[in-house]
Amino acid sequence: MDKSIVLKILRDAFRIDRVRYPESRVLTVAHDNDRSLLHNGRWYSPLVDTMEDDLRLRDLRCASIARIISRIKGDVAYGNVMSPEGAFARALLVKRLSSRFSGGVYPYSAMEEKIWGHILDETGARKVFGIQPSREMCVACHKRGVWVADVQHGVIGESHPWYGIRFRGEDPKEWLPDAFVVWDAGSAAVIDRWAAAKGIETIVTGNRWVARFLKRAPHDRLVEELFATYGDRLAAPTGMKSILITLSWGNENIPNGFLPDALCDIIRSTQGRYDWKVRLHPNQLSGFATHEGQRFNQFFEKHLKGLVEWEAATRAPLPVVLAQTDLHLSWASSVAIEAAQCGIRSGLMEPALRDPNKFGDYYTYYRNRGMIDFLEPTQDGIIDWISANLDSRQAPEAFGAYDQAYARLLDFLAN
Repeated sequence: MDKSIVLKILRDAFRIDRVRYPESRVLTVAHDNDRSLLHNGRWYSPLVDTMEDDLRLRDLRCASIARIISRIKGDVAYGNVMSPEGAFARALLVKRLSSRFSGGVYPYSAMEEKIWGHILDETGARKVFGIQPSREMCVACHKRGVWVADVQHGVIGESHPWYGIRFRGEDPKEWLPDAFVVWDAGSAAVIDRWAAAKGIETIVTGNRWVARFLKRAPHDRLVEELFATYGDRLAAPTGMKSILITLSWGNENIPNGFLPDALCDIIRSTQGRYDWKVRLHPNQLSGFATHEGQRFNQFFEKHLKGLVEWEAATRAPLPVVLAQTDLHLSWASSVAIEAAQCGIRSGLMEPALRDPNKFGDYYTYYRNRGMIDFLEPTQDGIIDWISANLDSRQAPEAFGAYDQAYARLLDFLAN
């Protein structure tokens, strides 16, 4: 964990919270790395704030809670974002201490449940959605008859500790949300395997941030402003194919921490043939891996300067970047799912993805649809894959059924 985050937790543990929670029928939850887009001086959550914007069109304004260890709230956040930082920090420290003596059993935090209960009581919220609502939050919601949903924000697989049956299948229902809002049928199948028997719903809506940019509705000023701001900066030189590389964080099995050496060599040898872009992970900008983001500058200067564009590709919203992309490469990023929904093929190089005893079940749905491949991180393997797939871009996935399911969800939340 980044040292600055550890220091923040320790400082917050002594903080006295003076948060006034406004009345709101709907409450949302996100972390700093979920609020990854900086626009007009405020941090925007592509997934959660998109849903809030759509509810605002139905005359419903939400209140939002920044999850534990978050910094983005108040005037620097796009929505009405608050956080009881002191209470959250104290609950987290006690929870971490309890985990050392729990014998592998989840260290359920009554302190955290009480915090969420207070927030729900103060706001009067009747519905909640957000990124990975905790077990304690779900319990607080169920005790009050409040509907709560988990909104997908990345890969969902059997071996994922938040979604797989061997991790969550034995959780009591009160620890779980009422629904999972997911991007595709493959993600829904993973959840349904254990959640359907508990009466938990999966709602397949597609990635709504991607859908928003594919649709480009004339009234959506944010989308038009972002295309105007970044579109030209991301355009490839005439006649040149554009390849996007997305970084994932915490990659201890890459010697330099960012890109396999073979890929760096390919970038150098193909300068002028392909338009290369690199996009940092949100966690490397604001989250558990900000130290990696700081270290990337040194890596760039030493290995990639003059060969790739990374600042606009990192700061721009992902769908705008994908609109200018022909192929996508990554060690392990779930951007592969969003790329697939935009009609772009991805190659992922993490060896654990090819290991059935580790993460071999990840991305099965889009692998079967021919949109995601697992690659050996060697020069020959990567070059052969690029050559075979340069012209593979196709029309975006059909969102008609997704849009209908999403409209029903919004109606439910707004009523």
